[in-house]
Amino acid sequence: MAARDDPISGLVAWPGFFARLPAQLGEHLQTGRSVGLCIGQVDDLSGYVESMSAVDSGSFGHLAGVELVTRFGATAREWLLNDDVRHGCLATFGGGEIVFVAEARSEAEYVEHVGRLRAALVDALPRSVSFVATQLDSSAVSALVVDDGWRDFCVQVIARMERVLFAQLSARRHHRPNLPIVTISVR
Repeated sequence: MAARDDPISGLVAWPGFFARLPAQLGEHLQTGRSVGLCIGQVDDLSGYVESMSAVDSGSFGHLAGVELVTRFGATAREWLLNDDVRHGCLATFGGGEIVFVAEARSEAEYVEHVGRLRAALVDALPRSVSFVATQLDSSAVSALVVDDGWRDFCVQVIARMERVLFAQLSARRHHRPNLPIVTISVR
């Protein structure tokens, strides 16, 4: 996907990514290929910024957050180059969020990719990263898309994924740190 990169993370910036996502999903799914989609977020990034501000007055806290997000993006890009992902793309809403979309033969295969991405991020960052993922295949999705409404479909799926992700982030804040990658069904 050709789009502008986010200047801090180096990942594809959301506006350009989302401008192309509906057509790309439609093209892949209408030709019978399955696509994995996930959203991840650095856990408690604002807490990290606040704690760094308290211990390093020269960092303004936010500079530490910028450094973390820069490392987050660099680690994700390196992972994508070295993993065996088929037709994958990494994007960001901004800050500590990541969107990963790729062709995948099965949900299990895609979740393995997401697990390796999360492991790489957790190894590189002072915070954990929560993910929610779904596998989209043509047989399940075709009945949900009306009149070539791929954009509406994408909005609905991403909104649902975000609700699940935010619930997971809340659970982590309430002392449940080792939650698995959450998978949801789109039907």
